[in-house]
Amino acid sequence: MEYPLFEVTGLGGGMLIAIVAIVHVVIAQFAVGAGIYMAITHTVALRRNDQLLLRYLKDHAQFVVLLSFVLGALTGVGIWVTIGLVSPAATSRLIHNFVWGWAIEWCFFAIEIAAGYAYYYGWGRLSPRAHAATAWIYGIAAFMSLVVINGILCFMLTPGRWLGLTAETGGGAPLNPPLGFWLGFFNETYWPSLILRTISCLSLAAIFIAVIVNLYGNYTREERQRIINHGAWFMAPLVLMVPVGWWYFAQLPPTSLEFLRGGAVAMMMFLAFGVVVSVAIGLYAYFGLLRANRYVNLETSLLLLGCAFVATGSAEFVREGVRKPYVIYGYLYSNGIPALGEWPERINREGILAHAPFVLPPGMTPEEARALPLPEQGRFVFQAECRMCHELRGTNAIRSLISGKSRELLMMQVKELEQWGYMPPFHGTEGELKALIEYLVELDRGSDYQPPPPEYAHLPVSQILADRAEALAAELAILGREVQR
Repeated sequence: MEYPLFEVTGLGGGMLIAIVAIVHVVIAQFAVGAGIYMAITHTVALRRNDQLLLRYLKDHAQFVVLLSFVLGALTGVGIWVTIGLVSPAATSRLIHNFVWGWAIEWCFFAIEIAAGYAYYYGWGRLSPRAHAATAWIYGIAAFMSLVVINGILCFMLTPGRWLGLTAETGGGAPLNPPLGFWLGFFNETYWPSLILRTISCLSLAAIFIAVIVNLYGNYTREERQRIINHGAWFMAPLVLMVPVGWWYFAQLPPTSLEFLRGGAVAMMMFLAFGVVVSVAIGLYAYFGLLRANRYVNLETSLLLLGCAFVATGSAEFVREGVRKPYVIYGYLYSNGIPALGEWPERINREGILAHAPFVLPPGMTPEEARALPLPEQGRFVFQAECRMCHELRGTNAIRSLISGKSRELLMMQVKELEQWGYMPPFHGTEGELKALIEYLVELDRGSDYQPPPPEYAHLPVSQILADRAEALAAELAILGREVQR
């Protein structure tokens, strides 16, 4: 609302964040799982004098350095860039509310990087005991990084009692910032989410082991099989995925659960993808690797990695999707408009264009914008209210949502957007609502667009809808039959 709009034409800002974030999450969770794997396996290998596992750990550490410390770091920076551009208001709140949390996480990340490099370059240079200690430092630091990040990510969906503290200040910072930090951090979904992510980290590490040992050509088939079967034990916690997942979903807000119970088909499908693929990986790990000690070739290991990528991406899509219509649940709408305090009513009274200066051309005032023809004024309203989520064409295209609808039906739908569940309510004056509708009608009809009669601009929205109630009811009936088909 108070920041410039970052446009990614055709793709959309949300999709850009999703692409960067899912790649980063897979790499980051692998790095955490790899740290736990290296610490435990190095200790076990030393005690058993298992030279094969020690030889493999050197190759494993090289892969971790190349993938996690290079591509993982780049995508991590990419997430900050994309969320800062696409959703600056939410990014600002996360920074202000958890500034010390971010500082702690960055400290753990720095320790993780230093220990990871020391572990890799320590082969042949460090004593066995010091080398194992380095692996444990890396593993603990990587896991503690997850511990901190998990609380901040969960906060966006379940801010919990932090919302009550924030409501007391009218949507500003809590009166007691330390209490606000801890209430927001240890929220309802924190513990089940931490367990689920830890299971995912260990499973990704085990799958990557099969990929890595097949990529490096200095192992016999029997050696590869033993390394893979040893790593497969790190997938054993997958047995907890379903019960812990049930615990997690039980903590979600009621409106979020409605999406998963039929309110949003896409979210139900992605949830089903994630569950089915995760169960399939777990069954393969148990029956194929842990019980039968099967050998996994490169092609099968890449297929398993692809399945894990789908499961992780599906889980992230669901976590993001069930927050709708918020980006921070109950606090900030997905279009950057605050949901608490005086702002919603103030915007309805003063107009969205008075509080979205960057959507107007340089030098144009809100008063000058309101003097423009309705479609031109409506384009600015669309930029302020809708453009953050909707493209004209491409991802989540607005054209497909408005095609063939009358201005009265569009007006009724926009006026009651919150009834859809996953859309923020319209904020602004009645004049801005009419302007937005005219822009949408012109967008849909193109050269066939005909402006409304002159008196239209002065009629209350309620009267416009009442005058066309019978025709509107017939249009709704037709639309309902089309949806059923």
